Amino acid sequence: MQRVIEAFWERLEDNVTASCARVEAAYIPFYRDLPKEARRGAFKRAFEAMGQDLRASESQAFPALLRAIGEQRSGLGVTITDILRGMLIGFEVVTEDFAIFFGDDLEARVHWEQLRARVSYMGAAALADAYLAAREKLVRAQAEEIVKLSARVLPLYPGILVLPLVGALDAARAAHLTPLLLQAVVENQSRVVLLDVTGLPSVGAETAEHLMGAARGVELLGATAILVGVRPHMARAMVEAGVDLGTLRSRADLASGLRDALDQLGLTIARKR
Repeated sequence: MQRVIEAFWERLEDNVTASCARVEAAYIPFYRDLPKEARRGAFKRAFEAMGQDLRASESQAFPALLRAIGEQRSGLGVTITDILRGMLIGFEVVTEDFAIFFGDDLEARVHWEQLRARVSYMGAAALADAYLAAREKLVRAQAEEIVKLSARVLPLYPGILVLPLVGALDAARAAHLTPLLLQAVVENQSRVVLLDVTGLPSVGAETAEHLMGAARGVELLGATAILVGVRPHMARAMVEAGVDLGTLRSRADLASGLRDALDQLGLTIARKR
């Protein structure tokens, strides 16, 4: 209905002003932290995008705007609820204004509600999709960083390396860790590698297979692998699951593993007198 669309554009500036005042009074964190001019600019862009979609048979401009907002704000601690509250306030302002402007023209007011429902639904859906996708991307990136940080092969003593394992050891992570470990063995000319599983929640059949694969690679380079940090509950679970570590040596803790490694190098730890 053309008269509704024309009224929306004619009254846009006034409704932007009213929306800014109302959202400021609502004390919504996302909008509260914006400078006044930035807040007005944000609402004006939103209203203009709404106006474009009122003229079109499909909503595109408003969803595109909210999609961009979702992508930009997802990593800044802004919630979807805060953004949507501002959007709903804008729609409420227009609805109340049209109730006065159109008065008894029920046809125009119903038409506005239909347009509002279409545009707001598409906008909210686009915002949620973009926000969640961006958050998932951020979480994946953070998880990858954690894996990198927890995948450092550390020189413990000349000829001895330790690989501290934290979190789950799946196929993807094992594929990332094993080449790093083997490269470190070569670069450090190491003779003993301690695979520290203290930080693993458990060692099942799959995890054991990955550990054995890493150990075999170490042995092919002429070094010895020792599994350290095997706690009692972990040992019980391995026995119950029928996990076979083959010839891979294991020690209860890192200190025991270090003593074993030093012994293989013909060294001992002695107190200084």
